[in-house]
Amino acid sequence: MSFYLSTDRRTLLSLSTVAVAASIAPLLGVAQETEGEGSVPTSYPQPSIDARHPAEIAPGVFVIPDRRIPLVPNVGIIVGSERALVVDCGLGIDSAEAVLETTRRLAPGREIVLTLTHAHPEHGFGAQVFAAAGRIFYNALQAEHLARAGQPLLDGFRAGVLPPEHQFLLDGIDITPPTQTYNGTETRLDLGGRQVVLRSVGLAHSPGDQIVHLLDAGVLFAGDLIEERIYPIVPYFPPLIGADDIDLPAWRTALGAIADLAPTIIVPGHGNLGGTELPEDVSSYLGALEDIAAGGGDLDAMVAEIRRRYPTWEQAGYIQPALQYLTR
Repeated sequence: MSFYLSTDRRTLLSLSTVAVAASIAPLLGVAQETEGEGSVPTSYPQPSIDARHPAEIAPGVFVIPDRRIPLVPNVGIIVGSERALVVDCGLGIDSAEAVLETTRRLAPGREIVLTLTHAHPEHGFGAQVFAAAGRIFYNALQAEHLARAGQPLLDGFRAGVLPPEHQFLLDGIDITPPTQTYNGTETRLDLGGRQVVLRSVGLAHSPGDQIVHLLDAGVLFAGDLIEERIYPIVPYFPPLIGADDIDLPAWRTALGAIADLAPTIIVPGHGNLGGTELPEDVSSYLGALEDIAAGGGDLDAMVAEIRRRYPTWEQAGYIQPALQYLTR
């Protein structure tokens, strides 16, 4: 499959981008409500990774935290004697370069391998920085999704997600294919003295969702299958992201499988680290969404009920798209 779009398809996608912008633009504003009921600030922090102070959560396993800033992911760096695996690299060239520089500092002389938990822009639209520095390693479904949807996602983020003052973060971004893929549900990557399991869960939060499990340390990177005290992102933003790119029952199955693995530390896509309570919380939330949606009624009332049940969770702008997905 080609990683490039025809001119005619680009024209069609530009029209889709305009249509979707209105539906996704309010999310970050609603997400950042902090003071006073319903107050929405006029700006939010620039979604750039600060890679200066990685935290070592297990021997040779580092996390660059998201600082609870929307569109900033938790980034992982796993160091072996021969290779270092980077899990997600953030949005934009500057963030990816900061992650690469920190990886080189933590793992001098090692080969560097980048993998993504999934192919959404805030997790990997800076991957081109790693193309010359080492290997880019995705599962086959993730690579296929990136080839099909990468450019529309890039255009949609620029037009409908990032405010004008942050759109420069996408300047110079190329949709970069992996240098290597794996087929099937699982592969193992030898970093030298330790092995990492890469496991594709197929279609759940997005096509090609992947968990990264370091067995010797009991650490699992979950990507956006799991958020911590943040309303999970059911990314139903048609026509940019439609229902065919989401599968809630498969998502809940994946959460059960993560809990069954019993990792000591789970690194969510966004939010603080935790244990098996995190997949359990997200699965319970998805179940609550399904129950409330099945009951029908006014959308605003359904959103209010979710907020009543989960009053301390952040980024409430993600509730409405989830309910719209379930009531479509």
